Amino acid sequence: MSRLNQLFGSLIERLALVGCALLFIMMLMICADVGLRSMRWGGLPWSNDVSEYILYAATFLSAPWLLRLGRHVRLDLVLRALPPRWGWRIEWIVDFAGIAVCIILAVAGLRAVLASQANGNIVIKTFGFTEWWLLMPVPVTFLLLAIEFVFRIYRLSDGPRQVRDEATSVA
Repeated sequence: MSRLNQLFGSLIERLALVGCALLFIMMLMICADVGLRSMRWGGLPWSNDVSEYILYAATFLSAPWLLRLGRHVRLDLVLRALPPRWGWRIEWIVDFAGIAVCIILAVAGLRAVLASQANGNIVIKTFGFTEWWLLMPVPVTFLLLAIEFVFRIYRLSDGPRQVRDEATSVA
């Protein structure tokens, strides 16, 4: 299980790096668009649409990695106020709830992808493409998040019997 945890961590880290690369490309594209427009050379009329899709993709690509690092939004005031052993038990409940929610959203996302594909829906903005490509990151990401919750439970069972020290905390 430890080896799978490492391999999965490597996979989601690479996905986050792809998300970072996309954000860098978006930054270059926006700079080029602004520069071209300021020099009155026209600009890149498609850059707004592409920027929207890049933000969407980068968010989905990096979500599992951020969960692994504990850089997600975490309200743990109650957990910190409880005795460490009780907080640790609640961590288990929350992780199992995370698995359930992610699986439900992955299934719903997959249904949306399949329905869009069956209907032949097309997104038309500056350029057109089939809608299911835009929906596909949803089930994939929520499946990856569910898997990360499984590994969180594994790491929780292997660690000390206390609340996690996540990177982002309100306590």
